[in-house]
Amino acid sequence: MNRVGRSKQLLSFQRVLSLHIRQKNSIPNNEKPNTKSKRYSNTLNLPQTSFPLSMKNGTAAQRELEIQKTNGFQSLYQWQREQNWDKEFVLHDGPPYANGKPHVGHVVNKVLKDIMNRYKVLKKHKVHYVPGWDCHGMPIEMKTIANMSGGHQTLQPLEIRAKAKQFAEKVLEEQKLSFQRWGVMGDWNNPYKTLTPDYEARQLEVFYQIFEKGYIYRNYMPVYWSPSSQSALAEAELEYKSNHVSKSTLVKFLVTNQTDHLRLTIGNHSPVYALVWTTTPWTLPFNQAICYNPKVKYMFVRDETSQDVYLCEDQFTDKLASILSGPLTPLLAVEGFTLHGVDYQHPLTKAELPFLPSSHVTSGKGTGLVHTAPAHGHDDFNVAVAHGLKTECHVDERGTYISGVDSDLLGKTVGVDADDAVIAALGPHVIKAEDFTHSYPYDWRTKQPVIIRASKQWFFDVKALKRVALECLSKVKITPPNSENGMVAELMSRPYWCISRQRSWGVPIPIFYHKFSGEPLITRETMDHVISLVCLHGSDCWWRLPVEELLPNHECVWVWECVWVGECVWVGECVWVGECVWVGECVWVGECVWVDGECVWVGEYYGGQADVYLEGIDQFKGWFQTSLLTSVVVNGKAPYRHLITHGFATDEQGRKMSKSVGNVVNPAEVINGGQNKNESRSYGVDILRWWVAHSHQHQHIMVGPSLLQQLQEDVFKVRRCIRHLLGNLFDFDPKSHIVPYSRLTTLDKYMLHILYTTMQQIEDAYENVNYYKVIQHLEKFFYSDLSSFYISNTKDRCYCDAANSESRRSSQTVQYYVTKSITSAFAPIVPHLAEEIYRHLTGFQLQNSESDSVFKHGWCPPQAEWDNPEVACNLMPVFDMKRSLTDVLGPTENPIDFDVLIYSSPELHDLLRAMQPEITSATSSLCEIFQTSQVSVLDSPPPVIPDDTLIVQGTTLVHQTGMEVDYKMIVAPALLHICERCRRYTAQHASSPCERCLNAVARDWSV
Repeated sequence: MNRVGRSKQLLSFQRVLSLHIRQKNSIPNNEKPNTKSKRYSNTLNLPQTSFPLSMKNGTAAQRELEIQKTNGFQSLYQWQREQNWDKEFVLHDGPPYANGKPHVGHVVNKVLKDIMNRYKVLKKHKVHYVPGWDCHGMPIEMKTIANMSGGHQTLQPLEIRAKAKQFAEKVLEEQKLSFQRWGVMGDWNNPYKTLTPDYEARQLEVFYQIFEKGYIYRNYMPVYWSPSSQSALAEAELEYKSNHVSKSTLVKFLVTNQTDHLRLTIGNHSPVYALVWTTTPWTLPFNQAICYNPKVKYMFVRDETSQDVYLCEDQFTDKLASILSGPLTPLLAVEGFTLHGVDYQHPLTKAELPFLPSSHVTSGKGTGLVHTAPAHGHDDFNVAVAHGLKTECHVDERGTYISGVDSDLLGKTVGVDADDAVIAALGPHVIKAEDFTHSYPYDWRTKQPVIIRASKQWFFDVKALKRVALECLSKVKITPPNSENGMVAELMSRPYWCISRQRSWGVPIPIFYHKFSGEPLITRETMDHVISLVCLHGSDCWWRLPVEELLPNHECVWVWECVWVGECVWVGECVWVGECVWVGECVWVGECVWVDGECVWVGEYYGGQADVYLEGIDQFKGWFQTSLLTSVVVNGKAPYRHLITHGFATDEQGRKMSKSVGNVVNPAEVINGGQNKNESRSYGVDILRWWVAHSHQHQHIMVGPSLLQQLQEDVFKVRRCIRHLLGNLFDFDPKSHIVPYSRLTTLDKYMLHILYTTMQQIEDAYENVNYYKVIQHLEKFFYSDLSSFYISNTKDRCYCDAANSESRRSSQTVQYYVTKSITSAFAPIVPHLAEEIYRHLTGFQLQNSESDSVFKHGWCPPQAEWDNPEVACNLMPVFDMKRSLTDVLGPTENPIDFDVLIYSSPELHDLLRAMQPEITSATSSLCEIFQTSQVSVLDSPPPVIPDDTLIVQGTTLVHQTGMEVDYKMIVAPALLHICERCRRYTAQHASSPCERCLNAVARDWSV
């Protein structure tokens, strides 16, 4: 049924003579074509092209390599930079770490960037895309020393740095070759590297600007600390493991100083204990207070078995009863504020310590009383500072007790034996200890648990900059829009950013410390001097040169000293200018590219603002945020106009890839195949690129053998359609054969209208960074509009009409435009396929003899006259009738075996006659759409309806008038003989071709 009211179909077979079409005693019309006859095959305009169809194992990869060489993949970037185009486009590359082999996560990131850049080149933008690498920091240092079995502990900083540099440069080159193999266009001859002296010097300058404006300070406070890395970490360097197992411990603390009210109510007959629950028993030796919430309700209960009295939140009493396995008697319920002035005794040190109020204590979690160890918790530290408690840290860089504990605990290490040792030392004060599975932060490089440990570090004051940063962020477009809240939430949740790292491989923080007071020295003069040395010698000079040379001449050298091992400033993610360096401490130019990863060239050449940053969603708490903060300080604005995020690659079940699970997809094997080519196919890189675009903006970008196989089949369908178009264009010269739009057939105009609409949709999808929609529009166009409709309907015209007939050239004109436009449409996604098409499409070379790349030819926009809704509306009734015809004939009947006669109301009759001026035609647009042997548009109903006919009657909407009108189709077995050349029932005689075919072969007639 059609959308305007499909035909009410009357099916009836009547045996009557047709006075309008057939003569009495007409010849039989049901001869079947001689499918074995090839007498006329050499007279047909059959497709001819050298464009290969095969996508056999390995052939695609081989073709791609050859195309990269012959089509100037490596020279395209420089070519477009030299063009006299008005528009510039800057995509700032967030640098990958030079610490491992290329993986599918790299593929997602680099290909998405390349799709954007190539589209911009097609649209005549001068793209500025300088690939970069973060060459410093903990990831590389850890990889460098990973296989030394502890031997690295004897290495001097310069030895570690030399090994790390060698490792980074080796990995960098390997990644670079892979990125180029993936077809990524960029300034590969001049990439930025964070280890070059000029880059390091610029980092120092930017760092000093931030310091000078008061946004960087040094303080003693708790930070996330990785014992496995022996360094402070920022939150962006953490990953949370959901199945971490801690030793949860319920501990009782003897209450020693009750208020008068409590003493009178409870009495002095039984000891009173405050209950504390913790998953870090190793911190209990350093307990300095128990915190309560003044607004929470607490309960004193008596254990009738031991006669001990316990204090906890009232919500915890049921849980306590199940733990003690005995009856509890409620004694007194109190509001939290009544605990003011209560003290307790530490079970290990016997020190008398206070109960303190704090809002960080929340109801419903644990016992409602929180153990407080100031050096090992952020809230704990704040409470200690507010109440003057001790904040010393007695745990060293490896997590080992070095002071502040009894001899039996000294030397115990967190994560090894500290928990069990503390529990044993507490003895009867432990009510219960058991394994507890929960989410816990891990060092994302070493994959080992972290701790919270107070130490003196350098911090970026996020809180002071938050208002201005949010204002600048409000001017940035974020894609997808729903991720904007994530960026804001991350910015709002962090009051400061720890930027120092205790590593050797980084840009040293050029700050000197007073030998006696420890006060830091950093001035414009000291910084300028160190910068000049770094420009000459690189950052190794901090370890290589004596302090006399590191300080300016007039400074009192004997008063100051450098901290060579120091801390590495993790200005961690500020990619817009580079890592920051402090004195004596090492600026960790590493991980989440902060100052180290950010490229100074953006600031220098483009006003400090790139058009686009495009990275994974994890960078909201990393590079995106730190880039914003540092740029706001230095430039007063965001470093980007547009933030774009993508998801992470997973296996086909949505699981994270892991070597232990065996689900890692190696991009090199996808492209080239594995050792066993039958089990590990070679797909070439364009399949990977199609996959990236196809999956774009999914939170989990799944990939695996079955999906890759399906995508290869999808690309093969595209390739097959393109090959057919190229074959049909073998003798088409656009300089002389283009048919003007006004003389195109109705069907050809309609196809150009579809092409116009599709290209507009694709362009809109590119502009809005919806690459998956580009794929959707392409697939619909190829599978439905082009293959199933246009190619099928015009095949007879292209093969059987005279080679130089206007009807054939009309279709070739459309196919030429389709090939040009659609090739430019998918070129950013599959550039190798696009360049291959370009090499086989004669028209491209004829019109662009100096261009050796489809990207130099540029985007092929649809012409304005193709936007012809009227031709589409006029064909809607025809499509309605075609659907009715298909429904009536069913799947077993071939429309070519029938003739169709149509008569209708005047409004529809005039419309049909405009498409087919003659009464009966075998070549009109109507006949092509119906795919019957002939179509007749009758001026009036036939006086007699022939026998063996099928009558289809119905209504359809004529859009010009807005009226529904009636029509009737008479579907009769084809009248004429089969034509041995075109295989349609159009021949007057069984022994010769039809008139059209005779005219087509007249010059070379022979039988």
